[in-house]
Amino acid sequence: MKKSLIKAVAAAALSVFSINLSASAHVTVAQNDDVIITTTELGNGLYMLEGRGGNIGISVGPDGVFMIDDQFGNIADKILAAVAEVTDQPVSYVLNTHWHGDHTGGNAAMAAEGATILSHDNVRKRLKQSLEVKGELETGASSLPVLTFSDTTTFFWNGHEIHVFHFPSAHTDGDALVHFRTANVMHLGDTLFAGLYPFIDLDSGGTVAGFIANLEAVAALADDETKIIPGHGPLSDKVTVLSTIEMLKEAQAAVKTLVDQGLSEDEIVAADPLAPWNEEFSWQFITGERMTRTLVRDLTN
Repeated sequence: MKKSLIKAVAAAALSVFSINLSASAHVTVAQNDDVIITTTELGNGLYMLEGRGGNIGISVGPDGVFMIDDQFGNIADKILAAVAEVTDQPVSYVLNTHWHGDHTGGNAAMAAEGATILSHDNVRKRLKQSLEVKGELETGASSLPVLTFSDTTTFFWNGHEIHVFHFPSAHTDGDALVHFRTANVMHLGDTLFAGLYPFIDLDSGGTVAGFIANLEAVAALADDETKIIPGHGPLSDKVTVLSTIEMLKEAQAAVKTLVDQGLSEDEIVAADPLAPWNEEFSWQFITGERMTRTLVRDLTN
């Protein structure tokens, strides 16, 4: 997939969001009339679904459907229709890789279909806080995970050992890596934006150092054949993970040099320290300027 197309698809996936992704998306049905769910078969009963929002992973088989993330509630019917094209089994579980609405917006709709929602402890905590702030806790309670974990958990489902690991202080404070070990498939949620500057949500407990460290853990687990579902962007591999690590380390070092010189955030932005990477990694949602400001805030706070 050409870089320009990757950026366009990723931008479209996030186009319905406020800039901080701090709440579930409020979108009209009309905005989603043109959404097409694309399904990619990964083998061993595993699939990647792309639509509008974070990429979805599913395991299908006799035990039912194990789903990873569920995009937006107002396209849940399209997601369920795409699932029905590959299996007649219901969605039994939905695992949220983190709390942002483009990955959890379909929770209530999936729960209404009988799915059990699960996540890291901090995902439920942040989703509940968001509902409380909006005064929607009573009406939105069905969107909350009902099973949570603090560190790791394992599911034996459809013949897979599905290992789920908490990635601390990465994209947020509640990120999960989902590893189908024997199938050699991973879903990274938003700890990987394939070929793009990542969104590191500092306000939700994310850190640059944690983001890098967790990608290094992924690289250690992966081999040259590993299929990696990113939070946004096309199906990826270990090479994409390594290139993201390299970019972030070098970009962080470039910004740190200017921070150590005592420059202000605006002065650092004006100096454009990420110029060597902007053409390849900058996109509509995370531009070179926004990535620079994230790096400055991370280093100074």
